[in-house]
Amino acid sequence: MKKIWIALLVLGIVGCATPPSKRDFPQDAVKDIVVGKTTQREIYDTFGTPIYHGTRSENECWWMYIHTTDDNSESLSLYFDKEGKVEDMLYSPFRQSLKEKMASR
Repeated sequence: MKKIWIALLVLGIVGCATPPSKRDFPQDAVKDIVVGKTTQREIYDTFGTPIYHGTRSENECWWMYIHTTDDNSESLSLYFDKEGKVEDMLYSPFRQSLKEKMASR
């Protein structure tokens, strides 16, 4: 019985962990994304498997990438039209470290 509880605890902790996107996030490639031109395949080849994905509407697909380091993170959300081209995007680079953010409060 004790082994079952330990196994459940370990699974719970692992299940709550956020899996990383690509370890070396290609920040420079974000500027190369062109709305209406860049395809899902090109995004996948550059950034890898998205950490989250879904749909925003019947004709739109949504992908999200999150990259974290010890005290910093950034996110890239992409919306694709029915042809698989980038329709909209939001890139949020968080350059200020957590320590710097907390010191400014």
